[in-house]
Order: sequence, then C-alpha cells, then structure tokens
Amino acid sequence: MRLDYAETNKSYIKGLAGLPSDYPVPSSEPDMLFYIQRSQNFNTVIYQLNTTPDGFINESNPINVYWKNYESGGEIMNINLLQAKLAYGYAHKVINKHTVEINVVSYPSYRMMLTLVDGSYKILSKFNGRWEILTNIYVYVEDFGVFPSVKYVELYGQQQSTDLPCFERLSISE
Repeated sequence: MRLDYAETNKSYIKGLAGLPSDYPVPSSEPDMLFYIQRSQNFNTVIYQLNTTPDGFINESNPINVYWKNYESGGEIMNINLLQAKLAYGYAHKVINKHTVEINVVSYPSYRMMLTLVDGSYKILSKFNGRWEILTNIYVYVEDFGVFPSVKYVELYGQQQSTDLPCFERLSISE
C-alpha cells in the first residue's frame, strides 16, 4: 500500500493498520535503526547501530539488540539467548564497509540492508517491491497454548525519495 501526500500525518499513519495508536515511540534511543513492537504488551525491541571508533559499521556485530521494557518504567534489558536464537537476533553478511545485509532470525528470507543514506546509517527494507527506510515493525501475535502464533507483521517506514510514510502488511502462513 503506497500512501499519498494527503496521508502524511504520522499519527494517522500510526493507527492506520494494526499498530495501536497508544503504543510508545522510542524516540530518544541513540543510533536506533528500527524497533519491533508486539500485540502482547508495550515492551519494545530496539535495533541500534554499532560502529567502530572510526565511524564504520562494526563488521562482526553491526547491530546491538535490546529490550526497552515499558511495562517497568522504560528499563533497558538485554535480549536473552533464546530470544536471540529464535526471534529477535539476526544474521548478517558484510557487502562493504558501508553496507551490510541483515536477516532477522525469525524470518530469515526477509532481507534488509544496513547502509548509508544521506550521510547516516539506515535500514532499508522492501515495501511493495521498493527499497525504503524501515522505521518500525508491528507483530500481531495470538497467545493460545504454549507457543505464541504470529498472524501478521506490519512494516512502517519512510520513502527515500519523498520522505512520505510507507506501509506493508505481511501475512504469516502457518
């Protein structure tokens, strides 16, 4: 779904699809690339740029991943080993000193690119077939039984050419 000029109000876009409009926006996180929120609670997974002292992407660990626990006052917590291996961790492949391909482990076929855009590092993701800047992801989960079941994932971002918001919903098959 491409959004046109008349639909640029961020608050309107935020509640347009499944993402509840009352969810917190982690705007004060340094070097944040994007974040993931889930339907289960307000807690948020932050993906933060990790660079070397000379400003290049840290090739061995390009992204730091952690929780911002809004349920307990915004406490910062590391993701645990199980979360890193099954849900929120990532695999990466260095393309060059300014570009790294990223795949979140829970959806390994979905490619993202960590790269320089207008002088700062951003995550690019495909929105309706076009590479755009990813800002956040919303995951709708149903908690029936021992393991939660993901029903859909919504991608929110910004068009590179116009700075307008963009959106795409990915249905998850079981």
